[in-house]
Amino acid sequence: MVSNDLLPVLDAESGVGWLGGAQAGCNVQWRQFVIGLEGEFWGSTLYDRFFNQAGRFTAEATSRNRWDGAVSVRSGVTFDRAFVYGKLGAVWGKFDYDSLFTSTFQNTTVTASATITGVLIGVGFEYALTDNWTTKFEYNYIDYGNKIVDFTETECIPALCVTGTFRQTVKERKQIAKIGINYKFDWGKAPVAVRAAY
Repeated sequence: MVSNDLLPVLDAESGVGWLGGAQAGCNVQWRQFVIGLEGEFWGSTLYDRFFNQAGRFTAEATSRNRWDGAVSVRSGVTFDRAFVYGKLGAVWGKFDYDSLFTSTFQNTTVTASATITGVLIGVGFEYALTDNWTTKFEYNYIDYGNKIVDFTETECIPALCVTGTFRQTVKERKQIAKIGINYKFDWGKAPVAVRAAY
Protein backbone atom coordinates (compact mmCIF):
# COMPACT_ATOMS: atom_id res chain seq x y z
CA MET A 1 0.00 0.00 0.00
CA VAL A 2 1.11 3.57 -0.67
CA SER A 3 2.14 5.59 2.35
CA ASN A 4 0.02 8.67 3.07
CA ASP A 5 3.07 10.92 2.82
CA LEU A 6 3.04 10.32 -0.96
CA LEU A 7 -0.14 12.40 -1.34
CA PRO A 8 0.94 16.04 -0.96
CA VAL A 9 -1.41 17.15 -3.74
CA LEU A 10 -4.39 16.78 -1.43
CA ASP A 11 -3.54 20.19 0.05
CA ALA A 12 -5.02 22.11 -2.90
CA GLU A 13 -4.34 25.67 -1.82
CA SER A 14 -2.42 26.55 -5.01
CA GLY A 15 -5.10 25.55 -7.52
CA VAL A 16 -6.28 27.83 -10.32
CA GLY A 17 -9.37 27.91 -12.51
CA TRP A 18 -12.67 29.54 -13.47
CA LEU A 19 -16.27 29.22 -12.33
CA GLY A 20 -19.71 30.12 -13.60
CA GLY A 21 -23.15 29.78 -12.09
CA ALA A 22 -26.28 31.47 -10.79
CA GLN A 23 -27.96 32.62 -7.61
CA ALA A 24 -31.49 33.29 -6.36
CA GLY A 25 -32.63 34.98 -3.19
CA CYS A 26 -34.71 37.61 -1.48
CA ASN A 27 -33.94 40.84 0.40
CA VAL A 28 -35.87 42.95 2.87
CA GLN A 29 -34.97 46.65 3.22
CA TRP A 30 -35.70 49.02 6.11
CA ARG A 31 -34.46 52.55 5.44
CA GLN A 32 -30.78 52.08 4.51
CA PHE A 33 -30.43 48.61 5.99
CA VAL A 34 -30.86 45.41 3.95
CA ILE A 35 -30.87 41.76 5.02
CA GLY A 36 -31.49 38.80 2.77
CA LEU A 37 -31.09 35.10 2.11
CA GLU A 38 -29.54 33.70 -1.07
CA GLY A 39 -28.66 30.36 -2.61
CA GLU A 40 -25.87 29.87 -5.13
CA PHE A 41 -24.60 27.09 -7.37
CA TRP A 42 -21.62 27.14 -9.71
CA GLY A 43 -19.56 24.78 -11.79
CA SER A 44 -15.78 24.99 -11.44
CA THR A 45 -12.63 24.22 -13.43
CA LEU A 46 -10.42 24.73 -10.36
CA TYR A 47 -7.63 22.18 -10.11
CA ASP A 48 -4.31 21.61 -8.40
CA ARG A 49 -1.57 19.41 -9.92
CA PHE A 50 1.51 17.89 -8.35
CA PHE A 51 4.35 16.24 -10.29
CA ASN A 52 7.65 14.85 -9.08
CA GLN A 53 10.24 12.62 -10.69
CA ALA A 54 13.26 11.10 -8.94
CA GLY A 55 15.24 8.58 -10.91
CA ARG A 56 12.87 5.80 -12.01
CA PHE A 57 10.11 6.89 -9.61
CA THR A 58 7.39 9.28 -10.83
CA ALA A 59 4.53 10.72 -8.80
CA GLU A 60 1.68 12.63 -10.45
CA ALA A 61 -1.51 13.73 -8.70
CA THR A 62 -4.44 16.04 -9.40
CA SER A 63 -7.31 17.35 -7.28
CA ARG A 64 -10.28 18.91 -9.08
CA ASN A 65 -13.15 21.02 -7.75
CA ARG A 66 -16.21 20.07 -9.86
CA TRP A 67 -18.93 22.27 -8.34
CA ASP A 68 -19.98 24.22 -5.25
CA GLY A 69 -23.29 25.27 -3.75
CA ALA A 70 -23.95 27.70 -0.90
CA VAL A 71 -26.75 29.09 1.25
CA SER A 72 -25.87 32.45 2.84
CA VAL A 73 -27.26 35.36 4.81
CA ARG A 74 -26.41 38.72 3.23
CA SER A 75 -26.65 42.05 5.07
CA GLY A 76 -25.47 45.58 4.46
CA VAL A 77 -26.18 49.26 3.94
CA THR A 78 -27.38 51.18 0.88
CA PHE A 79 -26.07 54.57 -0.29
CA ASP A 80 -28.28 56.02 -3.02
CA ARG A 81 -27.92 53.36 -5.78
CA ALA A 82 -25.00 51.52 -4.13
CA PHE A 83 -25.16 48.58 -1.71
CA VAL A 84 -22.21 47.46 0.44
CA TYR A 85 -22.66 44.13 2.19
CA GLY A 86 -21.16 41.17 3.94
CA LYS A 87 -22.31 37.55 3.85
CA LEU A 88 -21.93 34.37 5.86
CA GLY A 89 -23.08 30.91 4.84
CA ALA A 90 -22.67 27.17 4.54
CA VAL A 91 -21.10 25.72 1.38
CA TRP A 92 -20.84 22.28 -0.21
CA GLY A 93 -18.19 21.31 -2.76
CA LYS A 94 -17.53 18.26 -4.97
CA PHE A 95 -13.86 17.23 -5.27
CA ASP A 96 -12.18 14.46 -7.28
CA TYR A 97 -8.69 13.17 -6.54
CA ASP A 98 -6.46 11.12 -8.88
CA SER A 99 -2.88 10.02 -8.27
CA LEU A 100 -0.44 7.82 -10.19
CA PHE A 101 2.84 6.48 -8.83
CA THR A 102 5.14 4.56 -11.18
CA SER A 103 8.51 2.83 -10.82
CA THR A 104 10.38 0.19 -12.78
CA PHE A 105 8.27 -2.77 -11.66
CA GLN A 106 5.21 -1.19 -10.05
CA ASN A 107 2.30 1.10 -10.90
CA THR A 108 -0.06 2.45 -8.24
CA THR A 109 -3.23 4.49 -8.78
CA VAL A 110 -5.13 6.27 -6.02
CA THR A 111 -8.59 7.78 -6.57
CA ALA A 112 -11.35 9.38 -4.48
CA SER A 113 -14.44 11.52 -4.88
CA ALA A 114 -16.12 13.42 -2.05
CA THR A 115 -18.67 16.14 -1.33
CA ILE A 116 -17.29 18.32 1.49
CA THR A 117 -19.06 20.87 3.70
CA GLY A 118 -17.49 24.18 4.74
CA VAL A 119 -18.01 27.84 5.60
CA LEU A 120 -18.30 30.82 3.22
CA ILE A 121 -17.40 34.39 4.24
CA GLY A 122 -17.79 37.21 1.75
CA VAL A 123 -17.96 40.95 1.12
CA GLY A 124 -19.40 42.73 -1.89
CA PHE A 125 -20.45 45.91 -3.66
CA GLU A 126 -23.62 46.11 -5.75
CA TYR A 127 -24.75 49.05 -7.88
CA ALA A 128 -28.22 49.64 -9.37
CA LEU A 129 -27.89 50.44 -13.07
CA THR A 130 -31.69 50.79 -13.38
CA ASP A 131 -34.62 50.08 -11.07
CA ASN A 132 -34.37 46.38 -11.96
CA TRP A 133 -30.82 45.71 -13.18
CA THR A 134 -27.78 45.75 -10.91
CA THR A 135 -24.16 44.78 -11.23
CA LYS A 136 -21.88 43.55 -8.46
CA PHE A 137 -18.38 42.62 -7.44
CA GLU A 138 -17.96 40.07 -4.65
CA TYR A 139 -15.09 38.37 -2.85
CA ASN A 140 -15.58 35.01 -1.12
CA TYR A 141 -13.29 33.07 1.19
CA ILE A 142 -14.32 29.41 1.48
CA ASP A 143 -12.83 27.10 4.10
CA TYR A 144 -13.67 23.40 3.90
CA GLY A 145 -11.33 22.65 6.78
CA ASN A 146 -9.61 19.31 7.24
CA LYS A 147 -11.86 16.42 6.19
CA ILE A 148 -11.34 12.65 6.10
CA VAL A 149 -11.90 11.11 2.64
CA ASP A 150 -12.02 7.42 1.63
CA PHE A 151 -9.51 6.54 -1.11
CA THR A 152 -9.27 3.50 -3.37
CA GLU A 153 -5.78 2.27 -4.19
CA THR A 154 -4.79 -0.22 -6.91
CA GLU A 155 -1.21 -1.49 -6.85
CA CYS A 156 0.04 -3.45 -9.88
CA ILE A 157 3.19 -5.44 -10.44
CA PRO A 158 3.73 -7.73 -13.45
CA ALA A 159 0.78 -10.19 -13.69
CA LEU A 160 -0.82 -9.09 -10.39
CA CYS A 161 -2.98 -6.18 -9.21
CA VAL A 162 -4.21 -5.65 -5.66
CA THR A 163 -6.94 -3.15 -4.68
CA GLY A 164 -7.49 -1.74 -1.22
CA THR A 165 -8.84 1.32 0.58
CA PHE A 166 -7.54 3.79 3.12
CA ARG A 167 -8.54 7.12 4.66
CA GLN A 168 -6.67 10.37 4.15
CA THR A 169 -7.18 13.88 5.54
CA VAL A 170 -7.63 16.55 2.85
CA LYS A 171 -7.56 20.32 3.24
CA GLU A 172 -9.43 22.60 0.85
CA ARG A 173 -9.55 26.41 0.98
CA LYS A 174 -10.55 28.75 -1.83
CA GLN A 175 -10.61 32.45 -2.60
CA ILE A 176 -13.08 33.55 -5.29
CA ALA A 177 -13.62 36.90 -7.02
CA LYS A 178 -17.04 37.21 -8.69
CA ILE A 179 -18.49 39.69 -11.18
CA GLY A 180 -22.26 39.43 -11.53
CA ILE A 181 -25.36 40.87 -13.17
CA ASN A 182 -28.65 40.75 -11.23
CA TYR A 183 -32.27 41.20 -12.19
CA LYS A 184 -34.52 42.38 -9.35
CA PHE A 185 -38.23 41.61 -9.12
CA ASP A 186 -39.71 44.33 -6.93
CA TRP A 187 -43.31 43.82 -5.80
CA GLY A 188 -43.94 46.99 -3.81
CA LYS A 189 -43.38 46.48 -0.10
CA ALA A 190 -42.85 42.74 -0.45
CA PRO A 191 -39.41 41.12 -0.13
CA VAL A 192 -37.24 41.56 -3.22
CA ALA A 193 -36.24 38.40 -5.10
CA VAL A 194 -32.94 38.48 -6.93
CA ARG A 195 -31.47 36.25 -9.60
CA ALA A 196 -27.93 36.54 -10.85
CA ALA A 197 -25.40 34.94 -13.15
CA TYR A 198 -21.64 35.37 -12.90
